Amino acid sequence: MTDKLNILVVEGTAREGRKSIRPARYVTRKLSERGHEAELFDLGERDVPMLKHTRYSDNDKHPEDIEVFGQKVEEADGLVIVSPEYNHSMPGSLKNLLDHLFPEYDGKAFSFVTVSGGGFGGVRALSHLHDVALEFGAYVGPDIPVSNVGSTFNEDSELKDENYEDRFESFLDDVEEHTRKFS
Repeated sequence: MTDKLNILVVEGTAREGRKSIRPARYVTRKLSERGHEAELFDLGERDVPMLKHTRYSDNDKHPEDIEVFGQKVEEADGLVIVSPEYNHSMPGSLKNLLDHLFPEYDGKAFSFVTVSGGGFGGVRALSHLHDVALEFGAYVGPDIPVSNVGSTFNEDSELKDENYEDRFESFLDDVEEHTRKFS
């Protein structure tokens, strides 16, 4: 086992004006600074069609960004899913992306960052993400709910709220430990 991990950070929405991209970029940068190969898969920069055929189906024509996502998941030691809460759940765009794959997730370490503009930090989305990851056969790991995401991170994805500094450091420690355990 090497100390360097390959971690895929997934930004779970393409919505204009989204603030969840800020902690997604932050986590990706912090994992890279810790010496890991961390990459951001940003739904805002991808063309992910509505699910018609899964990547694992017998259809040999998979959309390019789904094939890229599948390869990145296969190569990753673990995933960090970053998701806002929409209507008491994860965004439909994230669920759609995740549903394109299935066997690729089996035995993968999953960690979660959920966000909200208010005080609950996306905990209801987190509950649904846990359920989905368990169905995939993934190993559900650490999470960090981020409340008031617009005032917690600035537009440059820098942490503004010092109350979260220790929480994020602990979260990243836990992500490393959890990912190593299952990689």
